[in-house]
Amino acid sequence: LDFSNILDAPLAQYYGFVVKNERGDSIYVSCVSFMEPLTCEKVEQLALMSEKRKATCLPHARFCERRERQRARKQRKSKALGSHFSNSKPASIEQEGSDCSTEADSNFLLTGFDDMTTFENKTICLVSRYPFWTAFRKFLSHLHILSGSVSDMPLERCISHLLLSVPLPKPGGHNVIVPLPALNEPMVMNIPPEKDFPLMDLPYQRLVACLEIK
Repeated sequence: LDFSNILDAPLAQYYGFVVKNERGDSIYVSCVSFMEPLTCEKVEQLALMSEKRKATCLPHARFCERRERQRARKQRKSKALGSHFSNSKPASIEQEGSDCSTEADSNFLLTGFDDMTTFENKTICLVSRYPFWTAFRKFLSHLHILSGSVSDMPLERCISHLLLSVPLPKPGGHNVIVPLPALNEPMVMNIPPEKDFPLMDLPYQRLVACLEIK
């Protein structure tokens, strides 16, 4: 879980790794990890777990008591500040304009904590016997964009289309192109001929840019 402002939510991260099965074959895993706000159901579930934990965990019970005291103190301060501004006269506000603006700004900084949101980490993985790193990263980006949009198409349909309908490219054959509407560019997969170099679907622009011209 991550607790931050909705505008400062961590960006999605893409990574991959290789594992070996019992026969020594390489299995390539491409992942995208991103943060999403907790749903109301999960917030209620966590609150219920917290209530149960207070009865068995003394440090957690003390933490909850301190948090409740801080919330009550904060509510009293906000009510006192609101009554102060409602009872003050316009002339006094004009005379103490700079002080009021400073106090309002500081109060805004204090109450800005209420805009914080609890995020949960979610990860989508694609497992394949071929290292289509660039192609799978585009597809995962497509899924990530769809997950945060108002599209009526479920993510399961996109995944099932890739796994069940898209054919595997033949060695040295034509490219397999999969349209990705969310990215405005397709996902391209190809396998080199059997007597050619093995498939290395990795971007080398950043690596080559670090080399000196000599």
